[in-house]
Amino acid sequence: MLVRRVLLGLGGLSLAALVFIAGYAAYPLLHGGGLLSLPGSSLPDAAGDAQMAKYWQVMDLLDRDFFGEKPPAQARTDGAIKGMVESFGDPYTFFVEPQARELERDQLAGMFGGVGANLQQTPDGYLLAPLPGQPAAAAGIQEGDLLVAVDATPVDAAMSVDELLALIRGPVGTEVTLRVRRGQEDLSFTITRAEIQTPSIEWRLLESEAGGDPAGGVGYLRQTIFSERSPLEMDAAVAELREQGALRFVWDLRGNPGGLLSAAVAQSDMWLDEGVIVVEERAGGLRKTFEATSGELAAGAPLVLLVDGGSASASEIVAGALHEHGRARLVGQQTYGKGSVQLIHELADQSSLHVTNAQWYTAGGQQISGQGLTPDIVVAEGDDALAVALAALPGVQEANLRNSAP
Repeated sequence: MLVRRVLLGLGGLSLAALVFIAGYAAYPLLHGGGLLSLPGSSLPDAAGDAQMAKYWQVMDLLDRDFFGEKPPAQARTDGAIKGMVESFGDPYTFFVEPQARELERDQLAGMFGGVGANLQQTPDGYLLAPLPGQPAAAAGIQEGDLLVAVDATPVDAAMSVDELLALIRGPVGTEVTLRVRRGQEDLSFTITRAEIQTPSIEWRLLESEAGGDPAGGVGYLRQTIFSERSPLEMDAAVAELREQGALRFVWDLRGNPGGLLSAAVAQSDMWLDEGVIVVEERAGGLRKTFEATSGELAAGAPLVLLVDGGSASASEIVAGALHEHGRARLVGQQTYGKGSVQLIHELADQSSLHVTNAQWYTAGGQQISGQGLTPDIVVAEGDDALAVALAALPGVQEANLRNSAP
């Protein structure tokens, strides 16, 4: 069965082995943002002056005495910031440099300005594969073209993925020139960047092998991140699967490191008719409760969530909410245990500071940090978790679900 994805844009720029960008691997949960505002120093003036004097003394001594090539001023500043942030001893409080921050923002937004092509890294460099009907293909890029330059910047196999993505991506409507090698010929193509939407959910209908199965087919949803577009994708996926005859669902969150709190709350709400989704507690005991609103995507449809040690943060919010309200069973392995909330402050140079700001708890008061969620059915590593999930699905609760209103 062909896997369907939400592709409302003009293709995507991806890699065969794309991993989450630096910083995101620590499972940050985006919550808030905006420019960093510091109303005043946390140190008294005299103490602050003394600390800065020490900083500049070290800088001067390094400039005077260091033998070898000295790093540029920006690298020194970023290094000092990283060291200060690391002194807080929290793995989820960290500094992200501008280039990586731009890629992280694209990942969480679910869209970016790009050319619509796949990249494959080889020992000789990066090969292009344009997506049909997308800007790169329209400009004349062909599959197998070796990328040798982006605008005036040469490209080779030693360049990192992040560096290359930062060069190719940019504001929608702006131009980027790609120089490629095709056989013995070098060609240049100027391409206008378009909005590229990257799906976070893929889905397919798992047809019943037994034709007489009264439960019909099973809708399978696999989600890789909680982005701004995820709730829209979930709505479209469930609607299509129900139209195809799905009366039961498996939602696969294995390896999903999280993403946006707003997306996790919205998607939990889609499967709940009422009740607390998650409780956020900040310093000083200030608590904020997120509650479900009336109405479900597929009321009464049996649901199983697949989880594992890579299911973290926003994934655990969803799993905890649906499990505690009896809406879904959990199948798989213990989840990661990431229950803190990070504010992301965007700095003047487009770098960002992630700061742990709160802890979240399930509706029943369970703290997830350092513990995670234990599945109803634990599946040993290497066993077929999807098969176990299918076997765990109960029968249909509403016989007329196929024709009921969403």
